[in-house]
Amino acid sequence: MFGIIYGLLAAVGQGLGYAVLKKSFSERPASLAYFYDMLLGILIWVPISLVLGIQWDMLSTVFWYALLSALLAEAFVFFVLSKGDISLTQPVFSTYPLFTLLFSRVVNGDILSLPVIISIVFVMGGIIILAFPATFDKAELKKRALLLWPLAGAIAVGISDSVSKNILDKTSTGTFLFSLAFAQIPVAIGYLWAEKQKLTDVVDMFRNYKTYLYSFLGSFFIVSSLVFFWLAFTYTSASIASPLTATYVVFALLFGTLIVKEKVARKDIIGIVITVLGVLALSFLVAQ
Repeated sequence: MFGIIYGLLAAVGQGLGYAVLKKSFSERPASLAYFYDMLLGILIWVPISLVLGIQWDMLSTVFWYALLSALLAEAFVFFVLSKGDISLTQPVFSTYPLFTLLFSRVVNGDILSLPVIISIVFVMGGIIILAFPATFDKAELKKRALLLWPLAGAIAVGISDSVSKNILDKTSTGTFLFSLAFAQIPVAIGYLWAEKQKLTDVVDMFRNYKTYLYSFLGSFFIVSSLVFFWLAFTYTSASIASPLTATYVVFALLFGTLIVKEKVARKDIIGIVITVLGVLALSFLVAQ
């Protein structure tokens, strides 16, 4: 049951973060955004991991798993979502729990009962309905290559989260978070180099903090929510934790109506109802 609670808390934090990001009037280059998230990760995850407890003798092993997570489930996701219209990339990327379920069956030997699978299908169905925009540019949709990036991102996250769950079962959340905080450093620097950004650009971003205030605040909520994200993966299977944390789209919509006064479409209400029913059923089944 703790896995369900932590998964939903992670979804609430990410949903709030994405809703606040929508209030930002300035877009940061993907590599700069990730570099800032890396700094937040060090400031937030290191002290929390020390409180949770670290298995120091496991760090040299866990670091490589954390590095894989930083590459596939974080930096690559930033890159993927920066390609094309977010209204098209987000729905495709939101299918990542399906790949987590598939790869976790291979990597971790997850075996789910039929009622649990049906509940997950309900959750995923609601998420996909919510992720799809009411309208989108059909001309953009014809660019099939555009949709390959979010699909690659969904597959990458599925692989990474399944492998990360494998090492979490052998160590602790604190150990993984501590390793992830430092594994992000070389990835963030490499990402800046790949996009030909300079460290002076990072300094300028902080100097103009008022321009990026909501962007910074949104990132803070998202990075903080990842503590609950990995706790969810610690306390339950990846096949269950992944779709639960993906319900952040529900909370992003709900917070969006409050923060940026977004209108809720009929299909959004349908998506929320289906998702909530799936989560309730999943919670009941896991608690048995």
